[in-house]
Amino acid sequence: TTSSGQGDKSKTEISIDSLIKSHYPKAKFIGFVDGIGWYVRKGDLKRMVTAYEDVFTFHRGELKRFEKLIVDTFLSK
Repeated sequence: TTSSGQGDKSKTEISIDSLIKSHYPKAKFIGFVDGIGWYVRKGDLKRMVTAYEDVFTFHRGELKRFEKLIVDTFLSK
């Protein structure tokens, strides 16, 4: 993703978050972040992750945490 694309992505995720909350108030908006590009675009990253209820990376520990979220959300009820 280009730098301008990352800026656009952060703005889009905030808009999507508003739509999801409006139309699906019980939904959880979960984000996955990967790639070194976000490291240098910290402002866009901070803006983007405010839209998410939770954020994960593709690190093994994070994937386990995501798996736990899925189990807790859908299988523990």
